[in-house]
Amino acid sequence: MNFRHTVSAAAILGALWFSPAALAAGEQGGHDMAGMNMSGDMGKMHEELEAKLADTSAFGEKGTPSDASQTVKVTGEEIRYDVTALTLKTGDTVTFQFTNKGEQPHEFTIGDAAYQEAAKQMMAMMTEMGMDMTAPEHEAMHAKVGNTLIVKPGETKSLTWKFTKPGDFLFACNFVGHSEAGMLGNITVK
Repeated sequence: MNFRHTVSAAAILGALWFSPAALAAGEQGGHDMAGMNMSGDMGKMHEELEAKLADTSAFGEKGTPSDASQTVKVTGEEIRYDVTALTLKTGDTVTFQFTNKGEQPHEFTIGDAAYQEAAKQMMAMMTEMGMDMTAPEHEAMHAKVGNTLIVKPGETKSLTWKFTKPGDFLFACNFVGHSEAGMLGNITVK
């Protein structure tokens, strides 16, 4: 089976996996699409990306809103954030309030460089499979880890993150081509 057939098969399986019947049965969690039976290189790549996206230990953990010491408001437009750099302290719990004033959906993902790269690769894979990046199922995939928002035009959403280690981190829109075009910012944690 060549790459085109593999991608087509994955797209069909993806449509079935995210069917109303499967969603009603609650068969999804994380980006875990193991039931799709991806084979070969695509299956291996998916498993590797899943493992990377499940581990946020290098840059923090999902925070509790009531523990937040500050709220950072970020506005997204085409194709940029109005905030491009933040300096925080190790242990800070921050609520990020992201408003999309653009004309297309955007993502707000917190992570280190390796995490952001894995997120971009996963997003490209999902896009090739024909998945709707604004579907509630996609956002639900991110809910467990808690470091990503998917925001449609005109919406405002929030996430709370606890920075557990010092380092240089990023927030980015990993929709295909967005961070590469400049929709990212730096977070320095001292």
